[in-house]
Amino acid sequence: MEPTRLDPGSEAARTLDRPRARAMLAPFLTGPRGLSEAARAAGVSRQAMRYWVRKFERLGLLVRLSGPGRPCWESAAPAYLIPFSASRAAGLEEWLAERTAADHAALLRAATRHLEARGLDHLFFGTGPDGGEPLTRPADAQGRVALESGVLDGFAGVLELSPADADALRRDLAALWERYRRRGGRGVRLRVYAYLVEEKRR
Repeated sequence: MEPTRLDPGSEAARTLDRPRARAMLAPFLTGPRGLSEAARAAGVSRQAMRYWVRKFERLGLLVRLSGPGRPCWESAAPAYLIPFSASRAAGLEEWLAERTAADHAALLRAATRHLEARGLDHLFFGTGPDGGEPLTRPADAQGRVALESGVLDGFAGVLELSPADADALRRDLAALWERYRRRGGRGVRLRVYAYLVEEKRR
């Protein structure tokens, strides 16, 4: 089935523009669900899910299936296209900023805890060890500075690579991610960031 393109002026498009509404409709995209099952999948109460089911039915986004037993519903389409003209975001950049806001907030909290544990309770402002451009970095009372790569267990900075090595790095990171994703497991929850942004030369 093809995705259903929602009219930009419709209430359905404006509703699905909101992450909360998409999270409530998501359980029904993969097949028929009863109220309790959908509520568990979405992590909300039955009462809250009942509200959303009624709303989605009214908007034509959910279809109630007839048959014996408890009622169940499924999405009216396997996917939806929501025009940006129906969105609160002005375009892709603003949508991406809104989409990644939670990730950025989590990263800031983790970085703050990491820096506080290292006793970095000052800001160093001055030239770097090589006498280059002035920098501002977290530091301890003795002036020991945290480099960008030390803010978290990660890497930061600019690499100058050949086109072949740049492609190899992309493939290596993708393979590493996939290897650990397949392992799964419980215990340590890691939020991983690895953005490779190709910069235009000035």
